Amino acid sequence: MQILLYCPGMRSLIIGTAGHIDHGKTSLVKALTGTDTDRLKEEKARGITIELGFAHLKLSESLQAGIVDVPGHERFVKNMVAGTTGIDMVLLVVAADEGVMPQTREHLDICTLLGVERGLVALTKTDLTNDPQWLEMVSEDLAGELAGTFLEECPVVRVSARTGEGLDQLVKELADLGKTIEPRPRDAPAFLGVDRAFSMHGFGTVVTGTLVSGSLQVDDIVDVLPDPSTKLRGLKIRGLQVHGDDVNKAEPGNRVAVNLSGIERSLLARGQAIAHNDTLRAGQNFECHLRLVPGAKPARSRTRAIFHTGTAKSMATVHLIDREILRPGEAAYANIHCEEPLVALPGHRYILRGFTAIADRGTTSGGGKIVTILPPRRRRREKSSWHAELSTLDKGSLGERLQVLLRQAGLAGAGVPELRMRAASGTKSVNRELDKLMAERLALKYDREQNRFVEATVLADLTGKAEEILADFHKNNPLLPGIPAEQLRTTLSYQLDARLFRLLMDELAKSNRAVQVGDVIRLCTHRVRLDEDETKLTREVRRMYDQAALAPPRIDEVAQDLKRPEPEILDLIKHLTRTGGLTHISKDMYVATQALDDLRARLVEHLQQHGEITTQAFKSMVGGTRKHVIPLAEFFDQEKTTLRVGEKRVLRRKTAGSDGG
Repeated sequence: MQILLYCPGMRSLIIGTAGHIDHGKTSLVKALTGTDTDRLKEEKARGITIELGFAHLKLSESLQAGIVDVPGHERFVKNMVAGTTGIDMVLLVVAADEGVMPQTREHLDICTLLGVERGLVALTKTDLTNDPQWLEMVSEDLAGELAGTFLEECPVVRVSARTGEGLDQLVKELADLGKTIEPRPRDAPAFLGVDRAFSMHGFGTVVTGTLVSGSLQVDDIVDVLPDPSTKLRGLKIRGLQVHGDDVNKAEPGNRVAVNLSGIERSLLARGQAIAHNDTLRAGQNFECHLRLVPGAKPARSRTRAIFHTGTAKSMATVHLIDREILRPGEAAYANIHCEEPLVALPGHRYILRGFTAIADRGTTSGGGKIVTILPPRRRRREKSSWHAELSTLDKGSLGERLQVLLRQAGLAGAGVPELRMRAASGTKSVNRELDKLMAERLALKYDREQNRFVEATVLADLTGKAEEILADFHKNNPLLPGIPAEQLRTTLSYQLDARLFRLLMDELAKSNRAVQVGDVIRLCTHRVRLDEDETKLTREVRRMYDQAALAPPRIDEVAQDLKRPEPEILDLIKHLTRTGGLTHISKDMYVATQALDDLRARLVEHLQQHGEITTQAFKSMVGGTRKHVIPLAEFFDQEKTTLRVGEKRVLRRKTAGSDGG
């Protein structure tokens, strides 16, 4: 075989090996690429693959592949899962002298659960058997195992790593298959699951992994997550390599080495992931679509398992959402709670492994697709709506998923960065779909500076609640013109954003349901109306204040004289104040507006003639006691008719020459 180097600009994909121990995966990769992927001393000594190995293969003039060689031993299935995540197609290796074995089946289960849809079979070690009947029997057994799987109609190529038989045909089949695979999304959040971390003299810390989505460039600022040390945020990419060649930009579908600046190797490990700064968060709860493999033990809520996603794993508890039990071969939605924080994006695949081996299959019990990360808190009695939301997030279009995510965000709304993460989509795609949702009035932008959105039904529910609050307020306060705006906002939600509240008021005004006048909000249908008894009582209150002039009674005195509760009298006094009959001077002091206007006119005339007035002279002008005089003098100061200078008052310049009206 001719060994070909990595060529920047070519389309790339990832091929993962799979198969039972000692079926020749590593030997086959070496024969294809010239790379011995067994790099550990222990692997050389024991003759088995323990860790993941990596090699590069040029399939055609326009297509190249990174090969991930995985262990076949059942003890190292965890490493196999870490390597298989992110592959585009699988090369299932079956030894001709042994045929299908337990890890053949388990690896096939894993590839199926991880969503791999393309692959082929290499029937290796054909040089070790010359019996045509045996080969025919192995082929028939293999066809039976592959029936009903994504490899059911795949090519089966007979090869020998030792003699070179079939290798050229295998490369051709891989190249033909590779042409049918869709490129990985570039307009998506960058995600690289770390499978190795090491230090290189003269370079510093390096991590490697498969870039499953998005792209990375030299000088990008990235985070390594999870980050319990809080030291792995805002790191700079010093350099990038793809298959040993320096590149300025790494595209999805490549094996990538990332040289990070300013970080210690000891803080990095398999299971972490690299993402652009502030684009991804670790979590412990994942809502998932779960399918059990044939022969697995039935799963119930609170089933314990090992959860694998990307290159990470954690002990986890499975909570079924819409059923009590899940049987082998069945699928359902589940909430999976991990003991340790992990990072993933919606759409990523995962594996569940149990603690008891399934006959002839290994310990892989199930897996599927992650539907939501960092899910909202839910009530189990809302199972039907929960299931409907998950179904849309699992199978819906990007626009439909964004609508659900905005609905989940509620009154807090969401910005484009949050939606990119929760939809695992790119900025361009998210903005395009948000524009469509806004055009159809299914979403609204309430904060143009921060570019935040709210879902239409969330705003509709908020407007309905606001109408209920206003109606209740009018019922309990019929003489008040409306509720103070800030009181309505905090009653709706103490943390309701002021910009969303303004959008709410705009919606209420446009639909002629409510209106804001100054700082007060009322329903458009609300009018202050007095019944016959209130009208009569209001006249009595007005008469008492008109007669008292500048020496008004206290509120409790009015209530006592009219033999009515003080709160009722106060409501009427405030009503008279709003309609102009009375003026609020201070605390519980109200004065007939006509008497106050007359006093103001006399005061201005005096000041225009004499330039100033003493407290004693003002007292004589009022004709009342000190308890009325001082509040009235301070009232004229506050309304800027007068200005106090020592013990005297003068006319403020702006009112000079006025008639005092």
